[in-house]
Amino acid sequence: MPLVLAVAIVASQDRPYGDEDPHETYAGEMAALRKLAQEALREPSSADDTHAYVDLLQALLGFEGVDVWAEHLDGLNDEEFEVPCPACASENFIAFGTHGYFSTTDSRYMCEGSARKVPLAPRHPSEMADSARRLHARAIADGRPGIADKLTFVFGDAHCADCG
Repeated sequence: MPLVLAVAIVASQDRPYGDEDPHETYAGEMAALRKLAQEALREPSSADDTHAYVDLLQALLGFEGVDVWAEHLDGLNDEEFEVPCPACASENFIAFGTHGYFSTTDSRYMCEGSARKVPLAPRHPSEMADSARRLHARAIADGRPGIADKLTFVFGDAHCADCG
């Protein structure tokens, strides 16, 4: 998908063209790419494929300059994010979906076992930061309640399975 490739280039921190911010240097092009991403999200074909929908949301965020989610929103498709604990640096898997809604340090959490799983606390959309709230509203408006629900956990609260 060309928009996904374009956003990967835009959001990349490896910028061979120097320290210039592509959103400032190529503002007109970014506006055109944002418009294309918004149009693609409204296409009926994107309604059939959840992965493509998330990829397009990710592209839209990149063209808006929300680089961190332009590179990592695809964790919605995997129903998992891997993040280090800010207190103890343990790698935590934040799972939300098929396997439940929890954090754990066990990379094999999807296999039934004795992994410690700390429940996630979803965040109400009204308490989300602006970009998260916009994503949630967009998913609802586009008829994607499953994606909207996952976003409440992604932007909710998690505790480290090692240090609590």
